[in-house]
Amino acid sequence: MLNHTPERTCVICKEKKNKSDLFRIAKIGENNYSFDEKQKLQARAIYVCKTHECIKRISKNKKYSLKIEDLLTMINLLKKQSKDYLNILKAMKNSEHLTFGINMVMEDIQHIHFLIIAEDISEKNDKKIIAKAKELNIPYAHFGNKTQLGDIFNKDEINVIAIKNKKVARGLID
Repeated sequence: MLNHTPERTCVICKEKKNKSDLFRIAKIGENNYSFDEKQKLQARAIYVCKTHECIKRISKNKKYSLKIEDLLTMINLLKKQSKDYLNILKAMKNSEHLTFGINMVMEDIQHIHFLIIAEDISEKNDKKIIAKAKELNIPYAHFGNKTQLGDIFNKDEINVIAIKNKKVARGLID
């Protein structure tokens, strides 16, 4: 018999994911929602991706009013789970395994195994990169802002960094 893995859809980005890869937000009143960290509350619920982008967007969403404490808890859980990509990338900055900038990444897209996208990238560029990544099954993560990513390579700002080495990418993903 096959094991069934429950899937849910993020109310923000509409992406289907394993239930364990999403935050559960239980409905506790007419327009009140509460972060259900243990996923045990007996209530209808919505789900949100465990990404800074989706959390940022739900915090601004008037339909789902969440307490600031719940949002902070979600962000702190994300920080604990996320790797410190900035220090890892700084150590690798002179290797041939990295490429950065939207144009260079798009040129090299066939040879890329992992993308790190700035959290403050424009929505247009974010959608463009994510669409290409999904089309080619390239994993990606939103991490840091454009200035932080730029600091790695002594540039003012960088929108995206790509890892071209399969082993290095696997190390960053796992």
